[in-house]
Amino acid sequence: MMERKVVSLGERWRRDATRGVDDQRLAQALEALPSIRKPMVRIRAGSIRAEMEGSMGSIHEVSLQIRTLPRKDWPTLVRVLRRSKSIVEALENGRVPRSFDRLVARIVGEPLFPDARSVTSGCSCDLPEKPCRHVLALHELFARRLDEKPWELLLLRGVDLQALLARVHATGHEDLPPLAFGVPEEPVLYPDAEDADLGQSLGRAQVRWLAGETSERFAAAALQALGSLPAERPPAEPPAAK
Repeated sequence: MMERKVVSLGERWRRDATRGVDDQRLAQALEALPSIRKPMVRIRAGSIRAEMEGSMGSIHEVSLQIRTLPRKDWPTLVRVLRRSKSIVEALENGRVPRSFDRLVARIVGEPLFPDARSVTSGCSCDLPEKPCRHVLALHELFARRLDEKPWELLLLRGVDLQALLARVHATGHEDLPPLAFGVPEEPVLYPDAEDADLGQSLGRAQVRWLAGETSERFAAAALQALGSLPAERPPAEPPAAK
């Protein structure tokens, strides 16, 4: 069985930010990278801002902007995460699995990892090419940071990781139905692999079931239907003689 490739957040950011940029401009961006004043790099909800040293002692102000994630569906996300042990453990360890990105996309309506077209940039330099070498250098700096601190993507999208985990671990969610067969977590099919099929993910109806938002009547009917299934699959009928 072929192992699916998992691409890091930093590589994904670098790939999206440099799509369509020629090698010469990429080389210029890498040359400009050391001129970023790292103590002045500020990552906040919705923006990354930095200062870069230019020629003749000039200072360029560079920024990337991205809108933060809508929050109206976060209660549903929290309820689903309470049944997704592996995703929660990854977040607690500072990792952001692709499965969480896709879970956010299905529940919130857009993925945690932004589409490249939704990221805007600005620079105080007067270079004619867009994006300029300073913007590309800031993209590269953030890509490298994501490989070391992937949770900074949550910060950029306006997600307070510690507050999210605190809500997931909060008591008072005994209304969730028990997991079948004593399994430790719900088998949510949000694949981590780069080329995994998003069509395997749960739809809205399945999310509602996973979150425990079902009536007693529905649950009883489902259990009755499962109980009526045969314990063993009946043997296949032999093919008809020709």
